[in-house]
Amino acid sequence: MTDIRQTRRSLWLIAQSFINVLASIFGRSEEIAARHTILRDEWRLICQWLRAGEALMRMLLLIEAAALPKPNTPMPLLREKRMRKKRMMEFRPDKPDDWRVRFSAILLERRRPRRRDAGAPRKSDPWDAARFKSAWPLAERAEALLRVFNDPLPYAQRLARRLHAVPHRARELLRHTPDLPPLVGAVAFGTVGAAAGVACATFDTS
Repeated sequence: MTDIRQTRRSLWLIAQSFINVLASIFGRSEEIAARHTILRDEWRLICQWLRAGEALMRMLLLIEAAALPKPNTPMPLLREKRMRKKRMMEFRPDKPDDWRVRFSAILLERRRPRRRDAGAPRKSDPWDAARFKSAWPLAERAEALLRVFNDPLPYAQRLARRLHAVPHRARELLRHTPDLPPLVGAVAFGTVGAAAGVACATFDTS
């Protein structure tokens, strides 16, 4: 198995450091899953940290995708829908290697339906902060992040095929909210972002 991380080792060490910090604060993916439910405030905090890691990983994959040779077989713009049989999946918190997780380098734009009470003042709920949310989605995202870090080549290859088909979407991988860089480290995040910006020109020549 080719380890593409060695070519740009200094950048991947930034991701390694972040993943280690993430695990030291909130636990590994199996430890998060074992909690089953998490208070909403902490749940949102973990989400914020995961978004930071995902933004960092997307930029790293963009860098690696740009370094790969252009694929001979372009990815079709539209995929044929395949019918998949539904299977019962058993998720065991102590076996993250068996989980079915995925990491999306290019996010799909989803439009939320407008609520009937949109525009009305929100009612305060004294119990809102005490509500519990499922730990499973967070555990799956943490596991997906780790899997991409451990073996980024297939993810970079898929991303390269996708971006050669739709090069205008390359810049989407550079977008992030301003609250994320400090969680990684502003300088470290900026270093990866600068390299990703250069890599973006490989696809988006407009």
